[in-house]
Amino acid sequence: MEALSLTTSEAGYVLERSNLSINKAVDTGLIRATLRQGPKGQGTLRLLGKAELRFLKLANILDKELTFFGQRKIYEAMRRLPDQEHFLRVGVLTVELSPIDHAIDERVSRLIDLKERVEVSTVGEPVILGTQIPVYLIAALGKGETIDEILEDYPSLTRVQIENAIEYATAYPKKGRPYPNRSFKRMVAELGLDQIETKRTKGGPRLISS
Repeated sequence: MEALSLTTSEAGYVLERSNLSINKAVDTGLIRATLRQGPKGQGTLRLLGKAELRFLKLANILDKELTFFGQRKIYEAMRRLPDQEHFLRVGVLTVELSPIDHAIDERVSRLIDLKERVEVSTVGEPVILGTQIPVYLIAALGKGETIDEILEDYPSLTRVQIENAIEYATAYPKKGRPYPNRSFKRMVAELGLDQIETKRTKGGPRLISS
């Protein structure tokens, strides 16, 4: 976990919490974030380090037991704790951090693995490695179709590739206009138009009379 620096969405994935709850912790002053200018069009990014991830993981357990000020006291002690130290002591409270560190390490490793299974296309779109199929397209279909249905629509993909795409999108949510959660072929079939011939044009498929 050396030199951890994660965006709030990455931190949400690692901690299995919503991006909204992570940003709320920053907005309320419970934790601090480092600000960095993101890529063009993304504005300012909030980055969280090891102390913030450790604390938020611990806060999942303690937030109903301590007041806001009690949690802040623990967080400030966490920020002063050396990275190699696995016991946090605040007054009479002693917390072993090894299980927390192990859980975070596993999720960070998984996040790195997911990123390695994605590449950026020539138009800047994240696509499944070795294909030209957009990750967010598959992730969107995962909300409206079963994996078996997606496999029927994209037989060149494997089940693992589809699962990875869906998981990747939880760590890196799509910005802007979303993809539909049903494939064009399935939408046509559901409308009872599957017997009508379709023709591909520059702007995409369109229906024509048979």
